[in-house]
Amino acid sequence: MDEIRESVKSGYLLEKFKMFHLKDSVPGEYVYHYHDFHKLIWFISGNVEYRIEGKTYQLEPHDILLVNQGKIHKPFVDDSVTYERYVFYISSDFLEDHSCPEGRLDLCFQMADIEQDSVIRLSPSMSRNLFETVKLIESVDKDGGYAQEMYSRILFLKLLIELNRCCIQSPEVFHKMARYDKKIVELIHYINENLGKDLTIEALSSRFYLSKYHMMRKFKEETGYSMHQYILEKRILSARNLILTGMSATAASLECGFKDYSTFSRAYKKLLGQMPSADVK
Repeated sequence: MDEIRESVKSGYLLEKFKMFHLKDSVPGEYVYHYHDFHKLIWFISGNVEYRIEGKTYQLEPHDILLVNQGKIHKPFVDDSVTYERYVFYISSDFLEDHSCPEGRLDLCFQMADIEQDSVIRLSPSMSRNLFETVKLIESVDKDGGYAQEMYSRILFLKLLIELNRCCIQSPEVFHKMARYDKKIVELIHYINENLGKDLTIEALSSRFYLSKYHMMRKFKEETGYSMHQYILEKRILSARNLILTGMSATAASLECGFKDYSTFSRAYKKLLGQMPSADVK
């Protein structure tokens, strides 16, 4: 679990958005982790399966993978083939700042939650048009020049707007070909929708008609987390989001299922490296 926490700590975004063009041709060390920002991956090549919150996606060239903030994920990579992709890190503040009433830039991420699917597979013509913008962003970032940061931001906004339009016009772009254990995915969904309720192993075992030990073993296999650690960290992340919207830390802790504030504050500091009061506006 230390490896996971290190990934979390290193996963804070210092810029509003950032693009990386990555090629891995040697074995990499991938662990289950999550980020405090959204991640968009434009997959180019490789033999890669991506697991997000218990669902496994076999990626094909030019698939677009959406990983919402707080979602636990890990790639499973065949090291004999070069793994190439463009990765965009996007802060929720960036999406909020550039959205307007008639157009929310986080729409594709919202739809990924609604559709319960994380992979967008566009038609060849749509994909070519959007990928030209990706390449142009890379060129601008590489060459610099007049108003480089502004130009890069405008191009990225264009990419998001066009991607969101594709999602609105053709919701079937969420291809829904993930492999998953139905019971475990239902369990994950229930936990995330009911963080303030009784989520003891006994209560969940009874609700989903699973033996405790089978449930815990399968959950660890599908997510990389023990059920206890998963629930604890999801509660802390949810509480942090509430605190950042203006809720008091005490109210947020109760809302997210903590019975007393001292337990919450200790767990919060252990995971995030600071007390809840540091996030209070």
